[in-house]
Amino acid sequence: MILSFEKKLSARLGELNGKKLLVALSGGKDSVSLLHFLKKNEGIKSYQIAACHVNHMYRKTAWWDEKFCSDYCEKLSIPFISYRCDVPRYCAVKKLSFEHGARVIRYRALHEAAAHFGSDLILTAHTKDDVVETFFIQAVQGASAFSLKGISDRDGLICRLMLDISSEEIYEYLNKYGIAYVIDETNNDEKYLRNFIRKNITAKLAEFRKGYEDNIVSIMKDNIRFDNYLSDRLGPLIETPETGVMAVKTGVFNGLSELEQEYVLHRLGSKCFRFERRHLIEMQKILENEFSVRGDMPDGYKFEKSDKYLRLFHGRNVAPFEIFKPAGADRVVVPQTGKELRFTGKWKEKELLIRNRRIGDRIKMKKVKDVFIDRKLDLYTRDTALIILEKNVIVWVENISHDGTITLYVK
Repeated sequence: MILSFEKKLSARLGELNGKKLLVALSGGKDSVSLLHFLKKNEGIKSYQIAACHVNHMYRKTAWWDEKFCSDYCEKLSIPFISYRCDVPRYCAVKKLSFEHGARVIRYRALHEAAAHFGSDLILTAHTKDDVVETFFIQAVQGASAFSLKGISDRDGLICRLMLDISSEEIYEYLNKYGIAYVIDETNNDEKYLRNFIRKNITAKLAEFRKGYEDNIVSIMKDNIRFDNYLSDRLGPLIETPETGVMAVKTGVFNGLSELEQEYVLHRLGSKCFRFERRHLIEMQKILENEFSVRGDMPDGYKFEKSDKYLRLFHGRNVAPFEIFKPAGADRVVVPQTGKELRFTGKWKEKELLIRNRRIGDRIKMKKVKDVFIDRKLDLYTRDTALIILEKNVIVWVENISHDGTITLYVK
């Protein structure tokens, strides 16, 4: 008898024909069932599979999981690679929740493994249960209306084939073929929100109303449709005028309806960090200011309102920096801004210091800040403008000075 698990995945195999596939293998029931099914059908669709395991190094049994995955792939003759990532330390340094930090590390490792194997797609074993749990997690954490769209089946290299497959269907498949898998004991630890929701909400709802999961999945699919519609209409308004910056023209933004403005802010934020409704409210408060102003966002990002642009960028873009140019050097690359300075004539032979602006900077007795303001330069443009000093004296300022022997290039 062909199981529903097999029927549903068989219907998706056409998308994989002839491709190199990397399977994210945790060793749990979901990823093991996916890998087993793909290996069983590898010859039929002429794809090639490899597997990657990420050891999060947060529990003693994680080493057994890694060995299980390695042994399982060796048994099935599947190319395998594993990464050991100190997720607890990473989360402590970055001040992230364990779940968020683990997700960042995991996808980073998977993309590195995909490059190693030359994979066309990265397959993860997210299931219908994950979609439903994500709905409740996002709702509890205060997601904006635009965020309640669950898990997409395609995101760049990431491909999720099992979003309409339930745990019951997976267990049925595992039992049919007698497939072993590992159990993460932390799945019972209710200090993690996903586990709490699984044990106290979704399990109870399943007892109360059978098949409720399909209703939630339908809602989330509708939200994906709405998001795609708004993305097609409003996505093109988002520009990248500078390296590592996302921006929207202030005048264009002000001409949008309130709902459209909220979506644009959501789209800016969600590209950089896990966006919640509270972040939308923080951005709206910044926009209420009459003058140019900048505010902090999660993960080191900054949101700025200026005359010409609304910008979202990482704080490192405007962090203080200094670069020394030795005598005889004819060019200096400034990685912080994606700019390059080229020198000819007298400046080529001089030792110079290149940096961004500081409080109190003056050129020819005038405050650099006042000149920037007079020229109606945005806050971000002011803070990323290059300044050249000779013997601690400012001799050249981007957007102010004009000297044919110093040429600025923007990559």
